[in-house]
Amino acid sequence: MIVDGEHTFPGPRPALWTLLQDPEVLAKAMPGARRLALTGDGVYTGVIRIGVGPVTAAEWSLTVRLADLVEPASYTMHVDSKGALGFTRGTATVNLDEVDEGTRMRYHADLSVGGKVAGVGQRLLDQVAKMLTKQGLDALNKEVEARLAADAAGGAE
Repeated sequence: MIVDGEHTFPGPRPALWTLLQDPEVLAKAMPGARRLALTGDGVYTGVIRIGVGPVTAAEWSLTVRLADLVEPASYTMHVDSKGALGFTRGTATVNLDEVDEGTRMRYHADLSVGGKVAGVGQRLLDQVAKMLTKQGLDALNKEVEARLAADAAGGAE
């Protein structure tokens, strides 16, 4: 399954880069995330809870490993999750570009889904992936705006 697109965030690229390395921010950007912790150099582990169509929500263990970091421009994410209902594995590239409005994130993910959850069908999986991506980007955008506002208020004192 391929998921790709772009989103423009307010604020400078170095600030967005820093936020994208913060496990608290990443957890807020992952719909269903119960917890996410930095457990090693660029390695995050956690638990997410996701349901797809008739497959009821279940907890999945999650590992995200960041590689090929080119600060503050790009990185690759390797994602591996598994639970009683199946698994997801894949790789995503993230590119950050400075634009007049702030920072444009371009992303491209190639994910494999297996187990019972894959039985719901590709069309439903594609719809759910798009919905979760939109929810994640909206949550990340709110967090970026809140953090930048807090930084600006702290700097004004």
